[in-house]
Amino acid sequence: MKNGIFSKLCYLYTFSALSNVVLGQNCQLTDSIMNRNWIFLSNNDLLRTDYIADGGTLTLYCNEHSAAWDLKCTKGTLEQLPYDAVCSERLSLSVVPQYKACSADGANGQLYDMVYSFATGFTVTLYTICYCTSRETVLYSIHKAYGFNLPTGNYQRPQFKLLGNPNRARADSFGSDEIYKTFQTLLGDGQTYVKSNRDYAVQRGHMANSQDFLTYDQMDATFLYMNVVPMFRGCNLRNWKRIENWIHRLPDKHTYATVVTGTHDVLYLQHSQTHRFVPMYLMPDEKNPMPMWMYKVVRYQGECYVFATLNDVSSLPAIQYSNICRITACPAGLTLDEEPGSCVSYCCGYRHFVQQVGDFAKMCSVSSRPSTFIAFL
Repeated sequence: MKNGIFSKLCYLYTFSALSNVVLGQNCQLTDSIMNRNWIFLSNNDLLRTDYIADGGTLTLYCNEHSAAWDLKCTKGTLEQLPYDAVCSERLSLSVVPQYKACSADGANGQLYDMVYSFATGFTVTLYTICYCTSRETVLYSIHKAYGFNLPTGNYQRPQFKLLGNPNRARADSFGSDEIYKTFQTLLGDGQTYVKSNRDYAVQRGHMANSQDFLTYDQMDATFLYMNVVPMFRGCNLRNWKRIENWIHRLPDKHTYATVVTGTHDVLYLQHSQTHRFVPMYLMPDEKNPMPMWMYKVVRYQGECYVFATLNDVSSLPAIQYSNICRITACPAGLTLDEEPGSCVSYCCGYRHFVQQVGDFAKMCSVSSRPSTFIAFL
C-alpha cells in the first residue's frame, strides 16, 4: 500500500481491469478500468488521458475521509491493487456558484462550477454552466474536451440528478407523461410530434457532452438537470450527435478543445387545428423552453469552429427562423444529414455568429479564421 496525495487510508477492490498493455513504455488503460466508484487523478489533476506515462502515477481516490492509492507505471506495467480493496462511497460532485452574473439570448443567469472538492482543499472544475432560474433553463455551458481514444461500451448511463439550482418541477417536466400532456395542451389533440406518453420523442439533451469526459465518474457528472435542455430525439441521436462525435475526435492525446454549448431563441410549432405557431415551454409561465437552436463554438489550436442545429423535426418552413448562422463549408470529416427528422444543422461563420450570440462565445479573434460564406438562412 502506498500513500497518495491525501492523508488517510482508502481501500479499493481488485483492479484486474487495469490493462498492462505496453505502448512504448506507457501503461495503456482500457474501459474496463472505469468503475464509477472511483475518482481518477494524475499529476494533481483529474485523469485526462487514457494512458499513464512511464514513471508516472495513477491516483485512485475514494472520498474525503480516505487517503488515495498511488499506482506507478514502470516500463508499461502498472502496479496492482490488493484483492480486498473496496470503496463504498465515492466523492460527491458539488455545484458551486461563482456569484458572477452571465447572460445570453436576452436572459440573465448565474455561473455555476461543477466541482470535485478534496480534503486537502484541492479542487477541480469539470465544467461550468450559465443557468437562468427565471426561465428554468441552461443558457450555455463551457468545458474542455481532451484527446483520448478510450471505448465506453461498458458504460451504463446513470439517472439524471437534481443537483444545484433547478427545482423539482423542471425535472418533472421532462417526464414522458408530462411532455405528452404539454404537447397536447399547446398544439391540440391532433398534434403528431409526441404520439403518446411512451413516445419519448423529446429527450434531455446534454449541453456539456458526457463523451468528452474520460472516466465514468466524470461522465456521470454531466447527467444533471442543470446540464440539459428539451431536444427532439432526431436531433439528439443524429446531427447533434455527429457534431459531438466530430468535436470529440478533434484533439489529440496531448491537447484539448474548449467548447461552449448553448441555446438560442424558443422553438415555435404549428397548432394542429388553428395552424398558428405556438412557443414551446415545458413549464407554465414561459419556463423550461424548448430551444429553437442548439449550438457549439469550439476553439482548438487557435482555430474556432461553429455548429448550429435547428431543434425542429418538422418539414414546415412557414416560420422565419432567427438568423444566427451564415452557412460555411463544414470542416473535413463532418457530414451533416439534410433530412428534417435529423434536425437540420449547419456549420457557421464565426464572426457573424459571435456578433449575434454574444461575447461569451468569443474565443478567437474575429479576423483569425476568415470564412467563405455559402448562403444565408
